[in-house]
Amino acid sequence: MKTNILKQLFFVAILAISLGGCKEADFLDKVNPNQAVEKTFWVSEANAQSAIATVYSPIRGQMYGYYGGYTGWHTMNRADDVWFILGEEMLNWEPATYTNTANTAESDFGRLYNTINRANVVLNNIKRVPMSEAKINELSAEASFLRGFAYFLLVTNFGDVPLRLIPATESTDEIMKPSSPEEMVWKQIEADFKTAKEYLPIVRPAAEAGRVTKGAAIAYLGKSYNYRKMYTAAEAELSIIMKAPYTYDLTTKFEDNFNENTELNKESVFELIYDGSFGSGSWGAEEATSTQGFVIPNFVGPQGTGGWFKWMPTAAIVADFVAEERPAGSDTRFDKRMYTSFFWKHSDFETTIPDGAWFGNLSFDQIWDASATKRLRGEPDYPTINGKKGRFLIKKFTNFYKNEADANSMYNQKNQNNNLRLMRFSEVLLLHAEAAIKTGKTGDAANDLKRIRDRAGLANKTWSGTDDLWKEVIHQNELEFFFEGHRFFDLKRFYTYPEMKQILVNNKKQGADNFQAKHFYLPIPQNELNTNTAIQQHPLWR
Repeated sequence: MKTNILKQLFFVAILAISLGGCKEADFLDKVNPNQAVEKTFWVSEANAQSAIATVYSPIRGQMYGYYGGYTGWHTMNRADDVWFILGEEMLNWEPATYTNTANTAESDFGRLYNTINRANVVLNNIKRVPMSEAKINELSAEASFLRGFAYFLLVTNFGDVPLRLIPATESTDEIMKPSSPEEMVWKQIEADFKTAKEYLPIVRPAAEAGRVTKGAAIAYLGKSYNYRKMYTAAEAELSIIMKAPYTYDLTTKFEDNFNENTELNKESVFELIYDGSFGSGSWGAEEATSTQGFVIPNFVGPQGTGGWFKWMPTAAIVADFVAEERPAGSDTRFDKRMYTSFFWKHSDFETTIPDGAWFGNLSFDQIWDASATKRLRGEPDYPTINGKKGRFLIKKFTNFYKNEADANSMYNQKNQNNNLRLMRFSEVLLLHAEAAIKTGKTGDAANDLKRIRDRAGLANKTWSGTDDLWKEVIHQNELEFFFEGHRFFDLKRFYTYPEMKQILVNNKKQGADNFQAKHFYLPIPQNELNTNTAIQQHPLWR
């Protein structure tokens, strides 16, 4: 049963949201409309828990949040593994083709600061609440993690950003604040994740499943060290959660990480909770009636399945998947992850696995034909395999596990019930392999890679040296996290600008010729520059 405390708190926490933000018009009021509420709100643990729930909200917003269909999902998937259907919304098309500007609509910049401000409100008030010191420390750690996570998303996307550590209502200096250098932001991220690591629990009771844990804090601390090339510190942190008392492991089936019936499994380190039965709205506003469902299936689902069909896999990602076949005699020809990542007609290329039928027993041919109207606008030139032209659609994050007509449609709330796994143990293994290579622990890196490859059904492999291992880490990240928003940030941190541009050009990424050094970052939105006169645009975008 999916119901847990976190979802209930999301549903009832609208009062607390008012404590965490303010509208521009509020500054014209002579009396602070939040003052009376603040005096009476921080009086119980129940209210404090409600406030914590609001800190998660801007990140998990279904439409307009970092993992929402209309904003973050498009910008974080702006690399060479995802093909954007031509003729869709400009706010999505511009970042995907590196034609975006500071005026491109619907940036998540401000929404991430909503998370930060709400975390700051909690941290500023939590000690006033009559509850145990242990509970105060735990809730403070949860708010610290979420603030650090929001800053992680900001710094990796925007670079230099304002560092706000107290509620906006406490000082006008928090409103008009210049950007801090990236390294200063990274140090705050490190501090927040360390606080979270110290006080968060290792495990949560079932009713609190989905709330961040000590393991999530350690994983993101290690990840942040890798991003800063602090590999010794990264290896030390990540190795902690690879052994007792932590029990994370890879699921036997890769697809269990994308199926609502296998949520909160042993591979999940940090997971966003979604449930379509809470609320009735479809557009993600923060109101008591707003839906809390996961709507990415509606965005990615092919035509004819209830979806809007906004993306396809690129030819480059397909070519990389089929480059290494499984050993002779295996039950599939290709990497097992490929069967969860893509829809295709299996019998086009192999005889060992049935073709399959989905969404009311639709064959792949029927789904492919139903998607023709959008494909005619332009589609990837897929590789020819055994003399047959490839045809592929994205399967990952659709409701492929439901053989029901229109199962990808968000207009039926039962189709919104999958959770989003943000940090999986497979990422911990690959982050650890990365750090192990850089610290001379090549045997440990090889063991990490073997675990990833074994689940994918690939043959045992030996590597000739660190360069070989490093290439495998990059390759396995590409395949493991296709369409999960990792690829752009991996390319950015593994390669120089000229190297990355050449990869994008070679892989026929849409808009690759437009790619410039400034596209390592998103520009700070113009409306933020207009409102906060102390801030400056990122140097590469000036």
